[in-house]
Amino acid sequence: MSHLELGRAGERLAARYLERLGWRILGSNIRIGAGELDIAAMDGEELVIVEVRTRKIGRLAPSETTVGPRKMKAILKSARKYVESIAYGGNWRIDIVAVTVDIEGKTRVELFGDVTMGMEGGYMG
Repeated sequence: MSHLELGRAGERLAARYLERLGWRILGSNIRIGAGELDIAAMDGEELVIVEVRTRKIGRLAPSETTVGPRKMKAILKSARKYVESIAYGGNWRIDIVAVTVDIEGKTRVELFGDVTMGMEGGYMG
């Protein structure tokens, strides 16, 4: 499985995981300007922009730790544009879903909520 195929499979797993939590998926692979948002969803009344990170065991860094400051800045920029484009006036946040694939091909999905807490601009409303 190529890197791109692994990423797409991880995004599908993440979307199904979020739906099982009761979230409503608004869209995936959303192109916003030069950026892309993996998943936009509603968790109750709150809009959530979800960055999906998929890794095979054996990589140096766990999936959830691979969103550095530059990537987070790009996600925030795209998220703000998306929020404006849909004229959403409520609270919103950014979560990470980490998908880890072990050597036998079994997957583990973990949700890391509100990863922008404390960062300027993580919320509107």
